[in-house]
Amino acid sequence: MMPGQGNNENGDRVWIYFLSLLLCATLLFLVGLGRRDLWNPDEPRVAGIAAEMGKSGDLVVPRLNGDPFLEKPPLYFWVASATFNLLRKNSYTARIPPALAAICGVVLVFFLARSMGFSNLTAFFCGLILATSAEYWSLGRRCIIDMALCLFSTCAMVCFFHASRALSRKALWYLGFILSLSCAVMTKGLVGIAIPLSALTAWLLLEKNFSFRTWSLLYLSPALCLIPASIWIWLLYNKLGWDAVYEVVWTNNFGRFTGGHNSHINPFYYYIINFSLQFLPWALFLPMAIVHHLREIQERKKESHSLLFLSWLVIPFLLLSISAAKRGIYLLPLYPAAALLVGTAVGKVLEDGENTTKWFSTPSAILAWITILLPLGFCGICIYFKQPFLICLLVSLPGLCLGLWACRRLTRGDLTGFFKIVMAALVALFLTFDMAISPIFNRFKSSEPLFHYCEKLISEGVRISLFKPTESQRGAAVFYLGRTMPVLEEKETLKSFLCSGKSAAAISQKNELQKIEHIDIFKSFNIGHRTIVLVRDKGS
Repeated sequence: MMPGQGNNENGDRVWIYFLSLLLCATLLFLVGLGRRDLWNPDEPRVAGIAAEMGKSGDLVVPRLNGDPFLEKPPLYFWVASATFNLLRKNSYTARIPPALAAICGVVLVFFLARSMGFSNLTAFFCGLILATSAEYWSLGRRCIIDMALCLFSTCAMVCFFHASRALSRKALWYLGFILSLSCAVMTKGLVGIAIPLSALTAWLLLEKNFSFRTWSLLYLSPALCLIPASIWIWLLYNKLGWDAVYEVVWTNNFGRFTGGHNSHINPFYYYIINFSLQFLPWALFLPMAIVHHLREIQERKKESHSLLFLSWLVIPFLLLSISAAKRGIYLLPLYPAAALLVGTAVGKVLEDGENTTKWFSTPSAILAWITILLPLGFCGICIYFKQPFLICLLVSLPGLCLGLWACRRLTRGDLTGFFKIVMAALVALFLTFDMAISPIFNRFKSSEPLFHYCEKLISEGVRISLFKPTESQRGAAVFYLGRTMPVLEEKETLKSFLCSGKSAAAISQKNELQKIEHIDIFKSFNIGHRTIVLVRDKGS
């Protein structure tokens, strides 16, 4: 049993903490998902691929506006298209799969912490720290693939930990490990294996665990977990041939790592800056947490799990930093490790009642001020965009009151009460942001008005094509219009199409129309930093 675990805790209290965590996670990830439309660049593309798969029934080849989209395996698109078929197609249902994956990830972290011997309170904090880290929460409410990868990667880590430690049911944990890796690979390729295996290899080496059975478990599993992906690749080969297989296996795995696939190329230090911002507000406590766990390792405490947490965070972080292709969302599978590091360190301080250092008290004070200033910032945004007085009051008052209450607890030295209230304040602030603040910016970032206008034109008999569209435009066309759209790539082809009849129009970015004569822009939409226009022949 870990130090700090209360001996009087029983099963009833576990379920109280679990249900409280589940309620918070449900509020954070499921409430108000449809308050804004799908935003560029990723959401319309992913939703469009899933919608097209559901409509066509082709489960082997993901397609983006009719063209094969082979950057990702199809597992996520299967789930999302099934969601559309089961419910209905809209921005809410498009975000249900990642939202449910985020909730499951929070639950896994809670039960992993409990199974390691940490107290109910510490496990609760670990789960809620994960749920309220800025990037994890944001990606859990967006229609993207990476949250599913995070879930399967976390599940693989949990299953292997239990398979290597459990005295019984090892076979079930081993099976869970293989299935988790299989799902991770079928979600986003070989990175689904690389992240768990690199972390677990480092953990076993640092723990000096050289059990033949454990290492066999770790390195026989990739061969087994690749069976579903191999079947899919064989089916893909039968449909599209060797070039498609090369793109899936080499270009989108090794090519991205080495830089051969010239996309999202960033310097080595890119993730250091991004992770510090994306894991806010809990990144403030990460230095304290790392020092705490390094001390635990140095003291060689028998039941310490610090090596696992640090291996899970640091080794994949270095691996991803070596990769040429870098995006902030690629760090998502490391957030559960960071949450466990911070949550267990904070829980230790709170439960042991030790004198706090500046590494703990300073971040706590900053966090308290964040919970006060953010509601005021939300209120300022509402005033700037001339929202009604009642809206200004609702977006600021609940968070501000909780923030002031948290500050009062902190000044009185009630750290446990402070953290509980801060957690409630963060839940309120995150929900306020996505339900009240995000919709204000929806009109600047949504492509739905554009395609609703196109739908009206199509009903009037106008033929519409896409001229040099982005991937998000291709996906949005299928998602909102329920059909694939013709794509024009050359200026001469565009002119020929527009001249083919009075009922012809094209969607294009305004900057793509330079030096094209005899065309008329008859409708404009500002979407993000782009101006998207509808054009027709000037003589029409």
